Amino acid sequence: MLRRIIIVLLAIVALTTKAQLTDWRNISSHNFVMKIIHDQNYLYVGTKGGGIVKIDKQSGEQTVLKRADGSMTGNYITDMAFHNGELWVGTEFNGLAKVTDDGIEKYDKRNADFRINQHFSGFYFNADGTMLVGSIASLYTFDGKKCTATYDINLLSPYSYVKKIRADGDGRIWVACYDALNMYNLCLFTPNDLVQYNIPYGKANNIETDKDGCLWIATNNGLVKFDGNDFTHYTPDNSALPEANITDLTIDEKDNLWMMSEHYITKYDGTNFTAYPYQLNVANDYLLTIDVDNDNVYVGSRFEGLLRLTDHGLTAIPLTDNQLCNSGISYSSGCIDGKGIFFASTQNGFQTYNIETDECHIEPMGVIAQTETDRNGNVWLLWPWFATDTCLVEITTTGKKAYMRNDYPFSEADANLIKFDRKNRLWIATNKGLYMRDGETWTTYNKSNSSLSETVQCMDFDSNNRLWCGTFGSGLFCFDGTRWSNYTTSNSSIPSNYLGTVTVDNNNVVWLNCRDPRYPDKMGSEFGLGLTRFEGNTCTTYNHNNSPLPSDCFWGVQVDADNRLWIATAGDLSVVGLACFDGTEWTIYNTDNSGIVLNEVTKITLDPKHDFIWLTHHPGLGLSVARMNCKTSDITPTPIQQPNSTLSYDLQGKKAIPQFKGIVIKNGNKYLIK
Repeated sequence: MLRRIIIVLLAIVALTTKAQLTDWRNISSHNFVMKIIHDQNYLYVGTKGGGIVKIDKQSGEQTVLKRADGSMTGNYITDMAFHNGELWVGTEFNGLAKVTDDGIEKYDKRNADFRINQHFSGFYFNADGTMLVGSIASLYTFDGKKCTATYDINLLSPYSYVKKIRADGDGRIWVACYDALNMYNLCLFTPNDLVQYNIPYGKANNIETDKDGCLWIATNNGLVKFDGNDFTHYTPDNSALPEANITDLTIDEKDNLWMMSEHYITKYDGTNFTAYPYQLNVANDYLLTIDVDNDNVYVGSRFEGLLRLTDHGLTAIPLTDNQLCNSGISYSSGCIDGKGIFFASTQNGFQTYNIETDECHIEPMGVIAQTETDRNGNVWLLWPWFATDTCLVEITTTGKKAYMRNDYPFSEADANLIKFDRKNRLWIATNKGLYMRDGETWTTYNKSNSSLSETVQCMDFDSNNRLWCGTFGSGLFCFDGTRWSNYTTSNSSIPSNYLGTVTVDNNNVVWLNCRDPRYPDKMGSEFGLGLTRFEGNTCTTYNHNNSPLPSDCFWGVQVDADNRLWIATAGDLSVVGLACFDGTEWTIYNTDNSGIVLNEVTKITLDPKHDFIWLTHHPGLGLSVARMNCKTSDITPTPIQQPNSTLSYDLQGKKAIPQFKGIVIKNGNKYLIK
């Protein structure tokens, strides 16, 4: 049966053929498994950033449900449950979804009156057809179409959400929560309130009920059983329970209790504890969820994906369409080298992805603040301000070169970003001015030798190689190589002296995103002042009041070959989107009208050679990629079918497997190249 999506479309602007993005693709990792459930025929693996992997238990065939093709509303899965043949899915940013043979229905704050669209988890189905569902700071009663009641978890907590909801044999409804203040970890639900329930045995991590209606509580200090009258507390001191801190638990078809802890997966049959030791292969990895299907025990981990318990410990099950080693890409990360390979930084180092061969490689190193490509197609990595040794790394076709902080004049400065001018000179914007590298010669521009203020936040270059840079507090500067010009609210019509982004288009028009002077570094629509077209003494500003812009604050702006502006807007995830402006018409791409992973984009990378736009999403949602269909492109496309995909992409260039050492992912399988 043909799948369909029932969604409420934003009525801001219709997509036009003039700026249409096509061939959407979500590029992510399935190595971060949040939830595992099963029915008679399939195993469902919910991931952080990679959607749901549906595995046929007989054939092993895998299908991925994700945003790009409309088979899932969001790729960050927080919970899943079956009820009456329907699959209910909670997402981190895209509300609640119901999946049936007829398609997908999406429920969020716009069409179902939820407070927010974030972190739906903890499903309980009442006999009258209603359900309880949790979200951040709230528990809702839901009638299948609308939220009918809302209950607060802990309004004083900086972060709280529902983990699991279960009813005991006496009909009491128990709610396990995460509460940063550790006050509402275990609650009783009543028609009037959500009441905290304190037990003297430790902090409740999760709950489950057995066939007799007994409540089982996983705590940081052992296992607790509540039979409706009395509590029984199991610890390593009074039982064969191997570890005290139990993070999750489930009940199998035979009413056995299965638990996870740091070093053991433990089974309890009501009489005996049987402990199965395990060891994870990646540093700082840990288990997140457990599911038992007959004799198969599955767990999901943070870095190693789906694992099955065997006689030899935990064995990884390769997941299809696993394109990245890590979906947690840094905010300002993303660039394309001369061969069309995408470079991105993560907490574990930098990774590369070849869209043509579907191969990914990760190289462990410290946290990287920015990736940038120079005019020769070489990639540069900028280290964050707190790095004490390395500050830059240059990656060429022949190797890598590291630049140590103490060897260069900017050793005492905190770098904000790097950029290359039309002569391929490196410019570094810092809190102590600008530093320019021409060959082996460094030049410093600051208050001592120019009118430039110390903190430079953004910069770009026009066709005459003039530098345009924005500051926090001193307005806009232009440098032609000899003379500095400064534009402020006193001598021009720019909206503010605090600039978040500066972009020069193909006609040398300068575009600005100015910020509220009171909160210049905050990312939200109320902290930005829209898109300003700057032409000397004339300024025109577009904002959410006089244009279709969904937000007045931007992460960044890029210009394509057709001189269209691509704007990454920041703020409320239910409102923002990727905006395109050709000087006359606006087009807004969001999760309701396109295959974009998330409405908020933190970095835009254009690939004119292949006519692709790459969109970085944070946190942990990987990349969105689409064809731009630039009219000025001289590409003669060659269709290439991606592995395990029904989408065709037009690509150019040779197929080449990079000769890397380390971990390589190809077609969902990991390989160690030595």
